[in-house]
Amino acid sequence: MDKRFLLKLAIKNLVTHRMRTLLTLLGIVIGISAVVFLISFGSGIQKLVTEQITGGDAFQLIDVGTGNSQVVKLNSDVISKVSAISGVSAVEVTTNLGAKAKKAENTMDTALFATSPDYISWSGKKVRYGSTLPKSDSGKIVVNTSYLAFITNDDPESAIGKKVDFDVVIPKELAKSGEVKTYSNQSFEIVGVIKDDSSPSVYVNKEATGGWDLTNYSQAKVRISDRSKSDTIRKQIEAYGLKTEYVGDTVNQVEQVFSIFKIVLGSFGFIALLVALLGMFNTLTISLLERIKEVALMKILGMNKRDVRNLFVAEAMTLGLVGGVFGIFWGMILGKIANVILNLFATRAGGDPVSVFYYPISLIGAIVLTAILVGFVTGIYPARRAAKVNALDVLRYE
Repeated sequence: MDKRFLLKLAIKNLVTHRMRTLLTLLGIVIGISAVVFLISFGSGIQKLVTEQITGGDAFQLIDVGTGNSQVVKLNSDVISKVSAISGVSAVEVTTNLGAKAKKAENTMDTALFATSPDYISWSGKKVRYGSTLPKSDSGKIVVNTSYLAFITNDDPESAIGKKVDFDVVIPKELAKSGEVKTYSNQSFEIVGVIKDDSSPSVYVNKEATGGWDLTNYSQAKVRISDRSKSDTIRKQIEAYGLKTEYVGDTVNQVEQVFSIFKIVLGSFGFIALLVALLGMFNTLTISLLERIKEVALMKILGMNKRDVRNLFVAEAMTLGLVGGVFGIFWGMILGKIANVILNLFATRAGGDPVSVFYYPISLIGAIVLTAILVGFVTGIYPARRAAKVNALDVLRYE
């Protein structure tokens, strides 16, 4: 029998019993939406934590330093060699210096980083107010809120454009002369503020330090083009006597923890889905009992066992597919509503708005396939019973 005809007949049978079909669909929608809501929540938290740890570049960045070595130096020659390694797409460096921040007669020790805008971004630091460092050589700086508290109690935005002074100290291990150098009354203009209350920090473009007695860098970040080559690239970098750390190792551990977390959340959703499955099974079984004379008549008119079985399976899979699609839709809607509410509380507390729900394509595809599979599995038993109906016995006793 034509499969399109079977599908139309299955849909017609479902539409004929609207209330029962709608109640069954409601159970499936609730179960699927619960699964989508909970798993997407786990995926969103995982994505958020990963981005907080790595700035979103977990598998593309390798941290490079000299460790505790007093012999190995991280200088321009070494950086050139690292940049030439196959698979390395970019290298950014930073030099960690000391400084005394000045305000009238008051001073405060602060960390000063001679770096680049890309290095700041790769470190996961985001400028909350103003703009990031300019790429050109200039006297502009980005500061954090911990340092800002030293010079003003006003709104951070009011500090943009403010002139500040520092006494910059060059450690002997980073200086060309091998001696500690101090550059007094270095004046800079604040162009951006990072929300960070941990310790006073100031960021200046490394191009603006050309007149200082600097020859070595403190650390570097290496961006790779292919995650699968990370081990090979690390070995080549370490061949120069350098030490490497790969944030991807940490992320892999985080992902393992969150995989278990998502399984636990998903299991709660699957409980609701199991209830919906039982409801669908009950609906199809009752439908068979109510339509047993109809099945017998269809057999007398020439429908074979296979067509009868396919008809009931088609009804079950249609219920599963429609319920799955609407369940995904409502699960995403509930996630959006919950995200808005959470961000409302976060912004009121002074935090940044974030997305705690994430819907990867693989999740959506898996849910759709699961819904269809649930419909198929649920419809097998009623379909087999319907195929075994003896038409003559039904007509004789009914």
